[in-house]
Amino acid sequence: MKKNFRLLALILTVCFVLSTVLVSMFVVGFGAQTKAKRTAPGFDPSIDVSKPVKIVGYLLGDAPAEFPNVMKELNKKLQKDINATMEINYIGWGDLNYKYPLILASGENVDWMYAANWCFYFQEAAKGGFKELTMDMIKKYMPRHYKATPSVAWQEAKVKGKIYMIPTATPDRKADVVILRGDLREKYKVPPIKKYNDIEPFLAAIKKNEKGMMPMNLDNQYDLNSVMWRLLVEKTDYLEDVARVSTGGTGLFTTIYDTKPKVYYIMDKEILPAFKEAAKKVKSWYDKGYINRNAYANKVRSKDAFDQGKSAVAFGNSQDIQSNLANAKAKGWKVEIIPIFDKRGHRPADPYINNGVALVAKTKNAERTLMALDIIMEEKSYNYLVYFGIQGKNYIIKNNKIDLPKGVTADNNTYPPDAAGFWFTNKDQFLPLASWDDNYIALRNTIKKALVSSPLSSFSLDQTKVKTEIANLNSVMTQYYNPICLGMVKNVDEAFATLDKKLKAAGVDKVKAEALRQLEQYFKERNQ
Repeated sequence: MKKNFRLLALILTVCFVLSTVLVSMFVVGFGAQTKAKRTAPGFDPSIDVSKPVKIVGYLLGDAPAEFPNVMKELNKKLQKDINATMEINYIGWGDLNYKYPLILASGENVDWMYAANWCFYFQEAAKGGFKELTMDMIKKYMPRHYKATPSVAWQEAKVKGKIYMIPTATPDRKADVVILRGDLREKYKVPPIKKYNDIEPFLAAIKKNEKGMMPMNLDNQYDLNSVMWRLLVEKTDYLEDVARVSTGGTGLFTTIYDTKPKVYYIMDKEILPAFKEAAKKVKSWYDKGYINRNAYANKVRSKDAFDQGKSAVAFGNSQDIQSNLANAKAKGWKVEIIPIFDKRGHRPADPYINNGVALVAKTKNAERTLMALDIIMEEKSYNYLVYFGIQGKNYIIKNNKIDLPKGVTADNNTYPPDAAGFWFTNKDQFLPLASWDDNYIALRNTIKKALVSSPLSSFSLDQTKVKTEIANLNSVMTQYYNPICLGMVKNVDEAFATLDKKLKAAGVDKVKAEALRQLEQYFKERNQ
């Protein structure tokens, strides 16, 4: 009897264990079924996007009024396609110099930032502020952009052989420009102005006759160097800072025609006379009251003051003045555009890294951020949304052109094109704007013919050995060169002499020697 009882107990135990295992298997299987992997259309099917993610990024400038509604639409699309939402913040132009590095250094929860060769890319990549990207990552998480972007773009993005940014697939075909109120030029019988260096009679006429308007109402960021730099460009071969420093600079330059190692110091006899000539002209303008006295404190760009009727001249480029042209047309103003070319009639074609995005080194959402950027940059419906706003409200497509809806003008459009900071999207997908008149189309054609490729487009100075010196040079240029650019010095010759002493004390010779060494290596490898 005991034997039978033990056998029965054993059988019951085995049955219990088996039932427990079966139940566990059912539960696990059911759980797995309820947590099935979610894939994203157009991406590698092995990518799992079942976990929702919030992505945080930064653009430059100011958010247009319609931006919250555009973000709602963008997030609907992102949530549907890749199970993500995005928060975008802005760094104002007047805050750019201090706020951009501060955000990266603060440990703030950020996934991506606008980056470019002129906007802290090289400096922050060298400091470890950005995440390294591999081509395997790009192929997997940005398949559209990988297909649209030529290999030279990724080569340009390399810093010490590594990639830290996503360059645009479509560099802007643009030039720096100066725009002026042509209707006022005609009103005061000032002869047509073909060169920026010949603009003074117009400035004098505005100063004399338009009491509520500054000839040049400059801000403390974009415009600060523009007023002098454009004068300089017209008199020289096109110069570029050797380290692509975004704020003051280094005082060391290359030209777009260099085919062998050459670095110019601002005090070199080949370029110093042109610098002084431009500086003396700007000083005379400042002394005559053609430039606002509060430029260092002013955060309103001249192109915005131009729209407000507070500046007769504005500085920008042939892309970002489109809103100015449309606003002026609506107000009945005539705008004249002076493209800025060097003494040979050229300007450098923008490299692919002139607009782009970098992932912050500490991002926790690298893969999903890359996926979001991929569709924002290359999927047409996303591209139009972030660049032009909401169709039917901010733009319509009419006669195969991008036009404004009935009742919407350039002045009251709550999401003007090119104004939201998404300059890195694929612009080859865009139709022409209905606001482009014959003069603007002619300007675009003129610029296209003037563009030349620089042999140094993919040169990136490795700052490792001269990091401290470059930081010191930048501080010196900000303190002693920027006032020269605004005419805010008592004596131009003495100001340059002081600048020379300060730059030498800051290590300019060491940086020049290191730049020459790297340029020699660059040309050696390029010519192999």
